[in-house]
Amino acid sequence: MLADLALVGCYNKTAMPTHERDRVMLASAKRNLAAMAYFGLTEFQKMSQYIFEETFNLRFAIPFEQHNTTISASAVNNLRPDQKKRIEELNSLDIELYAFAKNLLFQRFERLKAKDNDFEKRFANLGNIYYKQGVTEFNWDSNIDDALSTDH
Repeated sequence: MLADLALVGCYNKTAMPTHERDRVMLASAKRNLAAMAYFGLTEFQKMSQYIFEETFNLRFAIPFEQHNTTISASAVNNLRPDQKKRIEELNSLDIELYAFAKNLLFQRFERLKAKDNDFEKRFANLGNIYYKQGVTEFNWDSNIDDALSTDH
């Protein structure tokens, strides 16, 4: 979904050999992901929240929640080795893109962390509304109340 399909003839799968098409699409997806100002990974919610907040200089009022179990995790445990191998073959491009994304996420995190003199406090207090260091709190409810007020 991140690749530029125009590079491979859109949905015309006969425009080039499958192996070349896959290689071009993967390279395009990696390039597009790297060009995004922000992306996060659900497996790394706290890190993703920190990167978002530092990238856009915005603060969340509550911390992201980390859920480490999924229904698919139990299904994977019940697969035979040959089934797992076949799934990995069919999803090899996605697996490689995920590895690239994970590496890129960690690089961005380390780069932002290195620039943050107050990292330990900031990271420990993600989503803590009382620890904002000069950032103005935005409250939708009071904003809506102000907009609907007839006192203006």
